[in-house]
Amino acid sequence: MTTPTAPTASTAPAPSTAPATSVLTRKLRHLFVLLDADGDGFLTAGDLPAVANRLAGAFPADPEKARRLRLALERIWEGHLRHMDGGGAGRLDPAAYERGVRAATAATPEAFLSALHEAAAAWLSLCDADGNGAVDFDEYTRMGRVLGIAPEEMEVAFARLDRNGDGYLEPEGVHAAVIEFFTSDDPEAAGNWLYGPL
Repeated sequence: MTTPTAPTASTAPAPSTAPATSVLTRKLRHLFVLLDADGDGFLTAGDLPAVANRLAGAFPADPEKARRLRLALERIWEGHLRHMDGGGAGRLDPAAYERGVRAATAATPEAFLSALHEAAAAWLSLCDADGNGAVDFDEYTRMGRVLGIAPEEMEVAFARLDRNGDGYLEPEGVHAAVIEFFTSDDPEAAGNWLYGPL
């Protein structure tokens, strides 16, 4: 029986030189998948309102709330993302989408974050089925089911987002989470969980 020997320099695997994927990149790729309503690998002008329509189907009480979310998403698309495909076709692959978000955050941070806050407020209003001004756990998990995220995963995300532990996601907390989601590379930021686990 032979004794195994330690690998020599010529046989040991070389250490990986590939850069680690940043937290922000992981978040944007995750959101891309959620927004790609038809699952074709591209974001187009039709995908974002389609997501809003799906949410409206789960929260049908007030059509005006759904319209507000569709308009907010349309403004983000037209004002900050559509032109980032480089060819004018209005079809963004994941790399172009990430490039667009990062460019908008760097070039026009106030305008872009304002548009994101408007969309977040519209989302919060739509998902607030009981009209108490906040999203509770049941409403949050209902949103997750529409987006294809399992309730147990949404439970973990909700616990991270509910910073004061009162069982609700209030507007102030959601707005803070929006900023963290789209700008932070801190792996511990609570806002990383805004759209469920990465």
